[in-house]
Amino acid sequence: MAKPTPQRYPSNEDSIGIDIVGAVVAGKSRNPAEQGVYETVNERQNASLQWLIAELTSTFGVPMSEIFRHPVVSRKNPTEAESASW
Repeated sequence: MAKPTPQRYPSNEDSIGIDIVGAVVAGKSRNPAEQGVYETVNERQNASLQWLIAELTSTFGVPMSEIFRHPVVSRKNPTEAESASW
């Protein structure tokens, strides 16, 4: 916790993961950079995400500076949640 993200990667012990279900439009490679592009996050998913982020930040005091898309803090497909907005 002494290093800022992405120099430190949050682990399951100090983070909360939020999944937004969506399909990969194309690609089947095991290499995350070659796995294809995730479909666009829809309005209802974004609305739910915004509500959940607001609850987490107000209830637990999580600062917005500590909320990240998955690819920012891990070696995942860079298009994961690319169109998510909070």
